[in-house]
Parts: sequence; C-alpha cells; structure tokens
Amino acid sequence: MASSSMANLLSVGRKRSGSISEVRSIARSLSSERPATPRPTELEPKDHCVDSGTSGFKKPEPRFFGSMDSINSRSSSKLNSSLSSEVLRRSFSTHSSLHALNSAMTPEVHEPRKLALLTDLSVEGMAKMDSYSSFTPTSVTLSHFLDHGSGGGTVEDSFMFLRKEIPVRIANIMKELELLPEELLSQPACMEIIREYGQSFQEILQFEHSKNTAENHTKFNVMITEITSRHKDVVPRMAEAVQGMKSSGDLVVNGKDQMNKAIQYILDRLYMARISIRMLIAQHQSLYCPFESTKTKHSARPIQGIIDPSCDPADILMEAYEEAAMICDQIYMDHPKMNIKSTNTVDKDNVSFVYVPGHLHHMFFEVLKNSMRATMEFHAEAETVPDIEVHIVKSPQDITIKISDYGGGISRSVAENAFLYAYTSASRVESDQANSVTPMHGLGYGLPLSKLYSRYFGGDIKLASCDGHGTDAYIYLKALETDAREALPVFNASSAARIKDTKQKAEDWTKDE
Repeated sequence: MASSSMANLLSVGRKRSGSISEVRSIARSLSSERPATPRPTELEPKDHCVDSGTSGFKKPEPRFFGSMDSINSRSSSKLNSSLSSEVLRRSFSTHSSLHALNSAMTPEVHEPRKLALLTDLSVEGMAKMDSYSSFTPTSVTLSHFLDHGSGGGTVEDSFMFLRKEIPVRIANIMKELELLPEELLSQPACMEIIREYGQSFQEILQFEHSKNTAENHTKFNVMITEITSRHKDVVPRMAEAVQGMKSSGDLVVNGKDQMNKAIQYILDRLYMARISIRMLIAQHQSLYCPFESTKTKHSARPIQGIIDPSCDPADILMEAYEEAAMICDQIYMDHPKMNIKSTNTVDKDNVSFVYVPGHLHHMFFEVLKNSMRATMEFHAEAETVPDIEVHIVKSPQDITIKISDYGGGISRSVAENAFLYAYTSASRVESDQANSVTPMHGLGYGLPLSKLYSRYFGGDIKLASCDGHGTDAYIYLKALETDAREALPVFNASSAARIKDTKQKAEDWTKDE
C-alpha cells in the first residue's frame, strides 16, 4: 500500500510557466499565430481510442521535459541520496537524535481532507483532483473561439479539449474552496456547492479516455448539459451562505476587513471559474448540439455559437434598457428615458466588435437598474426625471461605454464598497424565484458580477461619482478579439496564502473616523 501511494505521488508531475502547463499526462496547445491559445489539431483518427497522454491540442514542435519515468528516477535518486546523507550524519549523534530519526521514518497519520468529507470523491478521485489542479487552465481568446466556430475546428477537437480543460478548471477552484474559512465552509449552502462540483468532476472524468466517436459526443453533450443545470444556482446559494455568515456576526462587509477581503477574493475566483466553464459548454453546445439554436435573443442574425462577430452595443443596450424600465415601472410607476450617442474613431461605420451578447446584456442591465433607481429616488418629488445619457466610443484598442445618471451620486465611503459582494446601500430584499420576479435592488451582487463579466475578456467597470449630483459608470472592453483573452483563476501557493490570510492586521495609519 505504501509503495503504491508513493508511486501515485511521484506520478503527479507539475509545472507552471505563465499560462502553459507541460506534463506528459495532459498536453497543452500553442498557436503559432497567437501564443498561449489552444489551436484545434487533428491528433487522432475518428473512431479510434484516444491516447491518455493527449488533450486534443498540441504545439507545432512538442518539447517535453522528459518522461515521467526519468522524472521519477531523478526524484528517487535525490531522495535516496539525501536519505543516505541524513543517516550518516545522524549515526554519530546522540540517542535522542536516533529516536528522532525513527520517529521521522514512522508513517504520519493524516486527518481526512475537507474535500473528501464534503464530496463523494474516492481516494482515486482525490488523487485525480490533485493531479488536474497542478495544471494551469488554458486561457482562450475570442479570436480562437471565432476561428473554431467558423470552420477552423471540429466537434472532435472540441470534445478532446473540453474533456481535459473543464476538469482542470473545476479542480483548480475546488482546491481553493477547500481552504475557505470554517465560518463559511460550515454553511449548508456552501457545503452543497462543493459537493456538486465534486460530482461534476467525477462525471466528466468518465470521458477522460473515451473514444472520439459520435456516440460518445452525444453522451458528453448530455453530461455537460446536466453540469450546467446543476450549477445554475451557485450565485444565489453562495449569497445565502455569505448572508448566513453575516447574520451570525462572523463577517463584516467592508473593504478594510481582512476576513471580508479573503471572502471577496475567493468569490471572485469561484464566479469567474463558473463563467468560464459555462462559456466553454455553451459555445460547444451552440455549435454541435442540434437542440441548441444558432441564434440568441440578442441578435436577429446568425452568430457563431454564442459569439456575435458584429456585436452592436447600442442594440444590446436598448434591450437591457427595456427590461430594466419594466421593473422600474412596477416599483416607481415611471422610468427615466435614455439617450445614446456613438463615436467610432476607427472608421465611419457604426460601433461593432466581437463579443458575447449575453455577457454584455448582463452588464448593461445591472448598471441601468442602479441608474434608474437612483434617478427615481433622488427626484421623487419632481414632475419629470432627467434622462440617462450613454456615450459609446470605439478606439483602436478599446470599446468604452459611459452611462451617466443624475441620481444624486454616491459618497466616497459607499463607492469604496460598491463592488463588494453582499454590500448594498439599499434595503435588502429577497429574490422571488418562485414567481421569477427580479428585484430592483438589495441583493448586493449585481455590480460585482458585472465587473467579473467585463474582466473575463480583459475589460473592467469603474465608477466615478459626484455626491449630490450623479454617477458615471464606465464599461471598458477590448476592441480587438485577439486581445480579448480569458482571465482565469490559477490555484497555487500565492492564491492559497491570500485565502488563508483572514487575521486582522494592526493599523499603520491613523483612522479617519
């Protein structure tokens, strides 16, 4: 048993170099045109068994760091050498030193790991989790998604990539969830989220070495559809867990609180991992699943998967405005009008770029909801309310959308916490999921999640407010699809240290209170 465990440990090779991981068990891809992005490559003939050492992508000229056998040999040689030196050194020491040596050679009894207790993963499953978490997720650009969808890739390529990439992303985030503070980890909703991610990890590993056939593609599509459905409520359920932590007095939602910083950090990474996995699955299904439409409600023309090669932000903005206005009418019996101005500094055409309409709609909807509420409440006694002004600007590098309201603005103390989960300047309300009624405010997740959607492909959201007057929200996005690359969480010693850093630190500045 001991020798088997040692063999398992030595078989887990690990290397991180930027965004590329190279180990024989999982090969990564590099495009000669776009470094560090996976390019679909025909690695195996259809209807043949897949080599366990491939992931569906490869470099133009593969160069590995030696076989796993050579790694094990070197590791064993170093281990034997260091052990021999240690024995020689201690052979001349006192009896207590000999006792220490005997103690060191006695197998240590470890406590059961949290993930093993919170999931249904077996010992082998936990070993797989550790192995996959040692690889850096492959960051994909919008350009690569577009190339694949326009004929540069096949369903075989996509199948081979997803069956390796999805477990890598799940494993990376689960290793971080294992380090959550006990106050959050003990919340029932949080425990259920972790259990379900463990279940999804087990299910997708069933296809780790499957043949690349049409039959397996169909089974794979059914499985990833179930994964999407299983995790659709991750955000509200984790919000429930965080709220339970707040209610018990274990969490203060403030940008200066150390425990809150750790919680905000891991939530950003959990939700970003979720966004990225849903992106991979949705794009695959839209291209290769017959029951998925090739169009979305955000575009009247065919799009490639869920990506619009000519996404018009003004069109998406109007759709989001109409939805937000409907909610505003239900609460305030009126809503502000909106004026849109577009400026294209690159050419004379309307502003358009490659993007995911669904992501853009989410950002616009949340920002407009906030602007409408602020405007209606600040001008509650007025006969008319001022309009919301929007300016869309396209430059060679960026798409900038400025949404300006005259809703009285927010103070600097509120602005500092505006992107914190569970923070809201309005009274908290509960989402009525049974009747599908979207609340106007009070959940404290709209802006933080919108910021994540913008950052997913290299953008951002910033607020500039004049307290007593109004607020400008700036949405920044990449104008070039080659620059729009996924921002993905990577589990390593640095991320683990930040999650564990929950102790309050002594103030090194005088307080402004």
